[in-house]
Amino acid sequence: MKKWIFSLALIFSFSSYAYEIHNLNAPTRKLACAPTDRVNPDTVTTGHLSVKAMQISGFSGESLAKIQSAFSVLEVVVNSEEFKDRVINFVNDKCQRQYASNKGLTNEQIYQIFMEGRETLQQNTPGEMNFYLKLYNAWWSKVIGYTSGDTNLININWKFFKKYQPSDVAGNLAHEWTHKIGFDHKSAAEHDSAPYAIGYIVDELAAKVLKGSKLY
Repeated sequence: MKKWIFSLALIFSFSSYAYEIHNLNAPTRKLACAPTDRVNPDTVTTGHLSVKAMQISGFSGESLAKIQSAFSVLEVVVNSEEFKDRVINFVNDKCQRQYASNKGLTNEQIYQIFMEGRETLQQNTPGEMNFYLKLYNAWWSKVIGYTSGDTNLININWKFFKKYQPSDVAGNLAHEWTHKIGFDHKSAAEHDSAPYAIGYIVDELAAKVLKGSKLY
């Protein structure tokens, strides 16, 4: 039993470790080529997403203020034209306008599914990013946060949350919520997958908003 628990902890740590490193250091991606199939975002239907705090556990005082700030900036970002453009015209490291583990879907289709706001386990709330969050503390863990396909709950590790800016939290929330609408990654190294890539886009744009810049 102890070996099983230890193995499970290692799996969670591996799944989140790469996101931790990439998110905190925010490296710039340098592509050797440019895509030739850029899409005009105006040709893709846009919905509107409202960020909803459904059940929030473990947050109070400064931590509650931070998560509320993250919710607010997340809603601004995902409803911006700049986010739409970045998600639709995302280019992977092979200079292809394509996400890894994309379930056979185009970037445009992934964006539209994202903006529909229908979580796999909560199909009756279109137009909403519904968040069920629990703040826990595991000082020994490298896990930023985790969730699973059989629950709405997203667990967030205080160890990282306490150091994060609201923009980082917003990026992490976007990553986990993208799992909630059915997208995954094969490993922690698959940074071109929708959860990772969209999380990074949100983090970057949220940081711009919180610094006073306007998104187009």
